[in-house]
Amino acid sequence: KASYGVTGTMEFDKAAVETMYQYLAGERYLNWSSAHVVGFGNPDLTWQETRETNIGLEISLFDSRITAAFDYYNKETDGMVSSKDIPWAMGFSSYSANAGKVRNRGFEASLSAYIIRDLEKEFSWMVSGQLVYNKNTILELSEAIKEQNQNFISSGSTSNTEPAHLLYEGRSMYGLYVVRSLGIDPATGNEIYIKRDGSLTFEYDPNDKVEVGDTTPKLQGYFNSNLTWKGFNLYMSFNYEYGAKQYNSTLANKVEGADPYSNADRRVLYDRWKEPGDIAMFRRIDDTSVVYQSSRLVQKNNFLNMTSLSLSYDIPREMLKGNFGFIERCKFTFSMTDLFRISTIKQERGTSYPFARTMSLGFNLTI
Repeated sequence: KASYGVTGTMEFDKAAVETMYQYLAGERYLNWSSAHVVGFGNPDLTWQETRETNIGLEISLFDSRITAAFDYYNKETDGMVSSKDIPWAMGFSSYSANAGKVRNRGFEASLSAYIIRDLEKEFSWMVSGQLVYNKNTILELSEAIKEQNQNFISSGSTSNTEPAHLLYEGRSMYGLYVVRSLGIDPATGNEIYIKRDGSLTFEYDPNDKVEVGDTTPKLQGYFNSNLTWKGFNLYMSFNYEYGAKQYNSTLANKVEGADPYSNADRRVLYDRWKEPGDIAMFRRIDDTSVVYQSSRLVQKNNFLNMTSLSLSYDIPREMLKGNFGFIERCKFTFSMTDLFRISTIKQERGTSYPFARTMSLGFNLTI
């Protein structure tokens, strides 16, 4: 199969194009109603235009015992809409503008197969999975966004913010830009930074920020298992991501940047550099200066989640005959979500929503 199409999207409201006002009868000055500016309009703003090419293949083998699909796509979006920062004196912090052109190229592959399919014994086991790869590349950028990059480089460098979202032609929209680091110097307890020219220094310079990874995964997808025997059914679902990186702001804010005299994580005291020769993750304990964004706190964000498990038993109709003939269906279900997570980044408050496991027991009766 193959397809080609062009679509236009308008991911902004009218106030992003025309400066609009809202009259508030409840707020008056003398005999006049007040008018509030709703948004900072940009009359040059146009909708996004996306051109997408897709080439795919679907396969079914052995009486549909094995099915597979593969899709390759190339999607180019022109007139990409982004926020452009402006001084607060204008009354707003930003306005919407066409930032440039971006391309997404990759593939999606899926496979489903019956490991066991015995109709006579009412026994089957099917597994399925999906693999997704996407490469994002910025093809063109407006001069306004290039100027904004320079402003971002000198800001957002302390621990109380995430790394600034920088955009460069030929790079990913989701690149992670920080100053490279060699870690904590065992002799002094200070962080060693790597400048753009490769030299080493103890002085942090935001102009030395380079791309150290991408916050979106190289590969992602899911796989499921569905086992059925008689009236029993066991279903398990997993998802995974590989190849992304994340700046662990929790370590910067709540560990290294925390006040050791206050109620703090034990790592604030035990995982810090204390004397010459110490090999430590965090800088010396008497250093209370700001924690600059560097690759030292950038971690690989690979994970495998078991998202759900369900075990059910649907009592066969034959067993309900006789005294229970008035019952059409009787089914018991036990399910769980978020059973476990294997990750290269420790899940803790500050990096994501708290990990929560739920369990439920259900009973369905149809008369």
